[in-house]
Amino acid sequence: MDVDTTPQAEAEAVPASDAPLLDRAGERDSFARTVAAMYGYRELLKNLVAKDLKLKYRGSVLGFLWSLLNPLLMIAVYTVAFTYILRVHVESFVFYLMIGILAWTFFANSLAMATGAIIDNAGLVKSVFFPRAILPIAVVLFNFAQYLLTTLVFLPLMLVIYHVPLSAPMLLFPVFLALQLVFTIGIALMLSTATAFFRDVRHFLEIGLAALFWLTPIVYQFDQISPRLRTAILMSPMSPYIVSYQEMFFYGQWPGPAVWMLAAGYALFALAGGMALMLRHEEQFSEQI
Repeated sequence: MDVDTTPQAEAEAVPASDAPLLDRAGERDSFARTVAAMYGYRELLKNLVAKDLKLKYRGSVLGFLWSLLNPLLMIAVYTVAFTYILRVHVESFVFYLMIGILAWTFFANSLAMATGAIIDNAGLVKSVFFPRAILPIAVVLFNFAQYLLTTLVFLPLMLVIYHVPLSAPMLLFPVFLALQLVFTIGIALMLSTATAFFRDVRHFLEIGLAALFWLTPIVYQFDQISPRLRTAILMSPMSPYIVSYQEMFFYGQWPGPAVWMLAAGYALFALAGGMALMLRHEEQFSEQI
């Protein structure tokens, strides 16, 4: 993610005088103080996300409409592939598949971009003070905005196409969506910090995501797995979130206790670990990049 580091842009990055600042000469920053400082720099965060969204579609004739067309094209491709070529006989399997694919795409794209959140913004990091956590968080929110746009088109469309009735468990979708967002932010903080010191993290991430994809019930049904393997598959980091979406929309069921515990536990652990790692090492970023 490229950020404008001209003097004018740097001046705009500095918050108003009444914004909460961190005392760089004082004690080590705490989670609460960093959150307070990030709130003071909320305009910077908003501008970074808006900038990336504009750059993604700059020069495109359809612009943001691509966020609406993408799910339609994906539905068409997967319908042909799994219905007429692979001949998968599971009813509404494309709906099941798309629920997992869209959630996974948000997660994987966020992490891939987060590895460059610090090192690709060396000029900004070295010249302007702001909470460094803003950079990976902006990357995640950028991908989250695209995920929401896609979901707003995909879910109503698929519910109509496959005649899926509305059910009470679907009301939990925002809750698990928020948990996945928190989890993704936490992992993004870890990866952006680690990449500042070890550039190989980007390459390891590609391998890790490829393996993790097949350890997550996206292209196969969780309830069809051998009972001996279900616990191991459910423990996979993205499984609780994707399984919860599948249970809510595909099966019309309430997520089970294990799904709740893992989804909430992973989110809290990732955020606490990511923020702790970022706060511990952010003072060294300028030297490393």
